[in-house]
Amino acid sequence: MSPESFSRGSDEFNLALGWFGLLFFGATVLPVLRSLVRPTQLILTREGFQVHGLRLKPIVPWNNVECFFISEVESTRFVSFTLKVSVQSPAQRTTALTASSSRADGNIPAYLEKSADEVRTLLEEWRTQYRKVE
Repeated sequence: MSPESFSRGSDEFNLALGWFGLLFFGATVLPVLRSLVRPTQLILTREGFQVHGLRLKPIVPWNNVECFFISEVESTRFVSFTLKVSVQSPAQRTTALTASSSRADGNIPAYLEKSADEVRTLLEEWRTQYRKVE
């Protein structure tokens, strides 16, 4: 294919642009479709909690959680949590020192079936019941 044939409006250009658009928008639509089939879930076990969503996040042990609290961004309320300093990664400790406006180490998605207050109360009840006394 010569440089002259790959000009705007040519069949090759339109075909390449079409494939690019299909790949780009197809890649962004797939996670949305997956979330419709597999909605976000909060899994509570005796060991800790885990968020199942687009990505499977690791279990957060009850003993590692310092506290749960309500956060709000643009009138959307959700549950956040902080980890005990002894289990924070170096990056989390650095972030905690530099980001005084947000003390959260993690967040629970806001689009669960319960309100943020109900989720926070439930998480605190489980944490109180299943954490190991240190």
